[in-house]
Amino acid sequence: MKNLTSALFLLIVVSFSSMGFNSKDDYSNETISKLSGAYLEGKLDFENPVMVDVDIDGDFDALKFDDGNVSYYKNMGTNENPSFVLENKNYESYSRTFFIDPKMPYPMFFADKDGDGDMDMFVVKDKEYNKQQQKFEYKVSNAENSMDLSTGTLITIILVLVIVLLVLAILR
Repeated sequence: MKNLTSALFLLIVVSFSSMGFNSKDDYSNETISKLSGAYLEGKLDFENPVMVDVDIDGDFDALKFDDGNVSYYKNMGTNENPSFVLENKNYESYSRTFFIDPKMPYPMFFADKDGDGDMDMFVVKDKEYNKQQQKFEYKVSNAENSMDLSTGTLITIILVLVIVLLVLAILR
């Protein structure tokens, strides 16, 4: 069942990775780690947002996935000092399967890591408090979109994987 939830979660994230992104900068794990504190510490009233430049203005906006609905929070500030305003409470919707609401397990950022113009995924997996600097440090992992597949092809592959997982779950 955990694999099924992970597959459904991945399907949702990939469907949003086709959004435009104004890639003025190349982002690294270190850059996202430094930005994470500004975005994740008290700026939003929900956990584990998905950060992506929805309005293509050069800063990260926030998406909240909850109960089949996606809400869009526009960043009215900057990347270094974000300020969010709920722009669209019903920005997008998604179907829930088997009464499971796939919540985001970690905060995520979508940005161009390698300068190829497509968005890569950065996952903020953990944070530790640095007593010396008196602030949290975030550990970031990333996954590059290196196969150069279109979003439609990626979604098709994921749908096939979801079907296989569903069949395996039913057979158990």
